[in-house]
Amino acid sequence: MRSISPSVMLLYAAAMLVSAFAGCGGKKAKEEQKPTEIVIWEQKDPEEQILLKKHLDTYMAQHPGVTISTVHFETDQLHSQFQTAALAGGGPELVYGPADKIGPYSVMNLIRPLEDLFDVVFFAAFEKGSVPSLGGHIYAVPDQIGNHLMLIYNRALVKRIPKDSEDWIAMCRETTKDQNRDGIPDQYGLVFNYTEPFWLVPFLGGFGGWVMDDAANPTLNTPAMAGALKFLADLRNRFKIIPKECNYELSDTMFKKGQAAFIINGPWSLKAYMKAGLDIGVMPLPVLKESGRAPVPMVSSKGYSINVNVKEEKLPAVKELVEYLTSMPVDREIMTELLILPSVASLASDPALVTNEILKGSLDQARLGRPMPVVPEMRAIWDAIRPFYQSVLGGTMKPEDAAAKMQDQAVKKIAEMRG
Repeated sequence: MRSISPSVMLLYAAAMLVSAFAGCGGKKAKEEQKPTEIVIWEQKDPEEQILLKKHLDTYMAQHPGVTISTVHFETDQLHSQFQTAALAGGGPELVYGPADKIGPYSVMNLIRPLEDLFDVVFFAAFEKGSVPSLGGHIYAVPDQIGNHLMLIYNRALVKRIPKDSEDWIAMCRETTKDQNRDGIPDQYGLVFNYTEPFWLVPFLGGFGGWVMDDAANPTLNTPAMAGALKFLADLRNRFKIIPKECNYELSDTMFKKGQAAFIINGPWSLKAYMKAGLDIGVMPLPVLKESGRAPVPMVSSKGYSINVNVKEEKLPAVKELVEYLTSMPVDREIMTELLILPSVASLASDPALVTNEILKGSLDQARLGRPMPVVPEMRAIWDAIRPFYQSVLGGTMKPEDAAAKMQDQAVKKIAEMRG
């Protein structure tokens, strides 16, 4: 057997050592190549979810090292689930929703301020007022503006634009029909989600009121609130042009089936109505005959906020995804495909917007609106309004009494919240 020289033994040992280090390096490289996982919690409507998936698939194809998943919640469920998860140190990297959610999220330190992550030039590309801020900090990047209520009508049942609320009610009475003669209309003039106070607010504004003052104190015990409550109760109980019970799902389904002439809903619903085969039109809610004012819906943006629990090493990937999801090409497709008003300022003059009757009608309504407060007190006000609003519609409470109760309850809830 041939002996091996010491020099050869040294070379062999060195080679083994290099091989060992190379093995460690290969293992480390594989660890470094581990995909970056980003989770988005959202409350988008079905048509929005479909388009979001398309954009995320495109992004992942262009970024092989990134995997993105989404979890869908209803709006209130998203709020509670995200709050619970983030407080426990977890939750998704991104949470998507309307701007009013940043109030409670920011107070509880659940989302991070974004002005240190994105520069001034980036935010300057968006429509003025679409980037929600609170206390001098920016907490979300918008991909759309509006999120407002407007009047949508079925052209098969509505042949002209109502002049004012009196004319509108008359048209609704004409199109409310009991064709089966069973005592229950099978076609209504109007449907909308009157279980939620968000649908009350436009009429509160139309009577000259609002939900709070500049210091975030509730302003609910007013003649304006009593007037708005009476107006909506009359639609149900006096004129009988809306169903006795009507939540979001029922109103949406009835309109899609051609069982209602008008619906009060937001821009998120437009594409689904067209997909259902309806020939729809969009217009601002009619001027109220009683006040001479147009209804004033809340207007806000919707966008992406970053969980405060996102680790520093993952922030660049999260930032890049947000930049893509709120970019001009993506925003333009949201506008053209879903008929939702864009947040990117340069798209305001895009021919696809200015020549589209539905987008124009939506924009006309948004311009009559008022920014939705993003302060945390808004949550307490919603909760204070809801039960007494329902009592008025159900005929068990007078509008003036309900307005007073709302105010008392809102003051109490805000005091508890502020500590």
